[in-house]
Amino acid sequence: MNYLYDYLLVGSSGQIGRLLKVYLEVRGRVFIVPRNFITLPAARHVINVGGYTKFDNRVDKYWNDNIRLAIRLATHAEATGACYHQFSSEAVAEYRTSVLRESIEGPIASPKMIDYALSKVLTEQSVRAIMNPRKLYIYRCSDVVPPIARIDRQWRRDHWLSILFSCGKPGFAANDDFPVWIAPVDHLVRAFVLLLDNAYPGAYHLLGNKYLWSTFYKYAEEPPTVLPATAKLAVHVNPVIRIDPPLATCIDAPLTNAILESLEFRWPRIEADYWRRYAHYAITH
Repeated sequence: MNYLYDYLLVGSSGQIGRLLKVYLEVRGRVFIVPRNFITLPAARHVINVGGYTKFDNRVDKYWNDNIRLAIRLATHAEATGACYHQFSSEAVAEYRTSVLRESIEGPIASPKMIDYALSKVLTEQSVRAIMNPRKLYIYRCSDVVPPIARIDRQWRRDHWLSILFSCGKPGFAANDDFPVWIAPVDHLVRAFVLLLDNAYPGAYHLLGNKYLWSTFYKYAEEPPTVLPATAKLAVHVNPVIRIDPPLATCIDAPLTNAILESLEFRWPRIEADYWRRYAHYAITH
């Protein structure tokens, strides 16, 4: 088949997509998929970083923007012989009794899952049913934060970490060793691009490093005021993130990290200065 483009990119306005678009445009011809597309051109790679990620139980958004969108894109990729790259979430490992490894067959739905996590499991199951496994790539990603050098770049005010930091220390009142996976967004995009060039079809986990709740508590500042709406969001967010067992204990990335290390890539450790700047930015913006 004659391909008009090298890459079809879905989700180019998102936190990951904006940076990925820059990388891909250097590498080849990129078609940015519009939100309300009807037909699509053929491309060698279909990359889906789109979707609805807020934890607000908008089931209609999860259904349409996550599951249905992925089904349409995977169907197009399969029909045109393209490689299909589905960005997913670490959340597919919620409430597992064993650690989720890098396997296409991995995620299992749980009735305890939040609707967002369940939509990601169903998305993976849907594209797996459609795609030739030799053309399917799935990337389960951790939460991402702005680049280490630029807090103000790729900032998300509605990210759970920003919401809790904007409440000061009460946002992290537990002050314990609860772990979470976090990756700087620019490094996650670099890791993906390396895998795009060097990895076989399959599932990959882009998780970054683990950080503790007590670290966030340590660097949280006291805001002058906390808006009632923000305080309400914090009350909602805490139990969504602080599940039992912790999500960070339910998923790991030994194979992905081994591949990345063979390509001379290592996840940077986010240090104290970054968390101080993040905490201050959260209460001033």
